[in-house]
Amino acid sequence: MGGIALKAYSKHKDVAANESGKIQRIMSLAGLNVRDGKNTLTTQLVKKKKHDWGWEYKYRIPLGRSFEDYLAKISVLKDGLNNRRKRVTFDDLKALEWQGSIISNLKELWKTKLTEQKEIEIDYDGLLIIRVYDKPMTKEVPFVAGEAWKVPVGVTRAFNEFRYHDFEIVPHITLGGATRYGKSNFINSMICSLLHSNADNVKLFLIDLKGGVELCDYENIQQTISIAYEPKEALETLQLAYNRMRSIQSELRRRGKKNVHVGGIKDRYFVIVDEVGELNPLEAVTKEEKLLKQQCQSFMSQIARLGAGLGFRQVLATQYPTGDVIPRQCKQNSDAKLSFRVQSATASRVVLDEAGAELLPQVKGRAIYQTADKREILQTPLITSDEIKSIIFPFQLREEEINEKESTIQQGRKDIVTFTTT
Repeated sequence: MGGIALKAYSKHKDVAANESGKIQRIMSLAGLNVRDGKNTLTTQLVKKKKHDWGWEYKYRIPLGRSFEDYLAKISVLKDGLNNRRKRVTFDDLKALEWQGSIISNLKELWKTKLTEQKEIEIDYDGLLIIRVYDKPMTKEVPFVAGEAWKVPVGVTRAFNEFRYHDFEIVPHITLGGATRYGKSNFINSMICSLLHSNADNVKLFLIDLKGGVELCDYENIQQTISIAYEPKEALETLQLAYNRMRSIQSELRRRGKKNVHVGGIKDRYFVIVDEVGELNPLEAVTKEEKLLKQQCQSFMSQIARLGAGLGFRQVLATQYPTGDVIPRQCKQNSDAKLSFRVQSATASRVVLDEAGAELLPQVKGRAIYQTADKREILQTPLITSDEIKSIIFPFQLREEEINEKESTIQQGRKDIVTFTTT
């Protein structure tokens, strides 16, 4: 037994030595060494550690190089590490199903070995961190509802653990990513999780500027106070949300309380905008449209600044992450960010304040979840149309309730600000 353990330990050491040495050779060939007179400064291995998911290597980078230099070479590192011979190990054979056709099983094993790819991540904490994963990350995670005000964000690569976003701790979140990568699916899973776990206290102000194709399922449920499909309707919805926020502020002041937690107010109001880029004043065609969109951004900014203690949570999503799309106050007050794949490092910096989202694989649902002190790559959960319908079915309004709700909204719209030009 001691001999077997020693052999296994030696095998792990050989793997790590070969892999770390190969990483250093790839870095050298990729031009990451630095010439200093007659000397050549290289990336130096400091430590390595074995995990259940693979290996983690830490390197000291040479003077004259930055983390961004290595980030730009991540594809070279990945392709170089996967340019290796495929070996069938004893562990592979031991895991085979020996029932049925052994020839078919062996063929399937060899096909798997030929197609398997190691995945890598790089990070920086004063040292360059390279994590090499033995198996690729799962590409599909089923929807699982959270608890209280926690909503599922996704499953981590290392331990297949679910990560949750707690709106009581981080009230606002911004979402970004190219079209069809998972933003709207995440919003749907978030809403359904809130309905599942806190149906009595969640209130929704929904703005779907994709023509209503994403959030129309929630139009006639008890929890939706207002829903908008066009910029003018968006202004009305944001005005209603702002008025409600101010009324809660007045109530807390009357009670002598600082916020909804100490004031005993259980309701939480979610202002969700899917495609906030449609409210960008710089893209307005007419002066009236520009004024309208400026007012929308003003309401969003005030909700972001003042809403946390008043029970308001804001979720802003865009598929066009440019510097002028997300209002600055909204971004600065959103301590959580979720970015799916984007087209460029510039777009990544708009959402995350740093590059990286442009390097995500072309996998639907793959995203970077970033908070003030942590950044993780996750596979976000997939929620189906049938699951959405099943969750919202108990909350559907009857026809007379829909008419009463519309009458209430029309009454609230009397206070809407209108714009004229001179």
